[in-house]
Amino acid sequence: MATATTDHAVEAHDDHEHHPTARTYWITFLLLAVLTAIEVAWSYLGLEGLALVAPLLIMMVLKFMIVGGVFMHLQTDFKVLNGYWFTLAFGIAVVLAVCVYLVVFAAFNFNI
Repeated sequence: MATATTDHAVEAHDDHEHHPTARTYWITFLLLAVLTAIEVAWSYLGLEGLALVAPLLIMMVLKFMIVGGVFMHLQTDFKVLNGYWFTLAFGIAVVLAVCVYLVVFAAFNFNI
C-alpha cells in the first residue's frame, strides 16, 4: 500500500510553494479598484483623441500586468529570474500589440 506522502509529491509541492497570500490578493484588489476608478474618472474629463486614449491604454496595460503577475502566478511560478522578468515580458507584449493596433488605425485614417 502506497503512502499519501511520497518523495515525488513533496518535490511537486515544493515547486508551487510560493503562492500569493491573502494579503497579496487584497493589495491586488485595491490596486485594481483604484486604477479602475481613475480610468472611469478619466473618461468623464471631456478629453479627446490621444489625451484620452494614451493614459487609458497605459492604465490598461498596468492592470493587465497586475492580473497576469498575481492571478496567473507569473511572478511566483516561473523560476527564471524570479518570475518578474516574465511578467514584464508579458506586459511588453501587450504594449506591442496595442502599438500594432494603433498603427493599423492610423494607416486606415480611423479616428480614435
